[in-house]
Amino acid sequence: MKIFVIAMICLYAAINIVTAKVMSAKEMKEDFIDGQCLVGKIAANVFYSPAWLLKAIKIIIWFMVK
Repeated sequence: MKIFVIAMICLYAAINIVTAKVMSAKEMKEDFIDGQCLVGKIAANVFYSPAWLLKAIKIIIWFMVK
């Protein structure tokens, strides 16, 4: 059972890392917010909240270095 939980956590992290790496903030907004019903917006943004956080950190670091 513990292996299954660890595998699910790793899969969740991997999906969010790939999403933050591949999609721009504009694409994320279009896919996860625009055109979704209220429940879809909430569910998608709860699931992808780490991707939003990673994207925000990347943008902040990019502006600080530039």
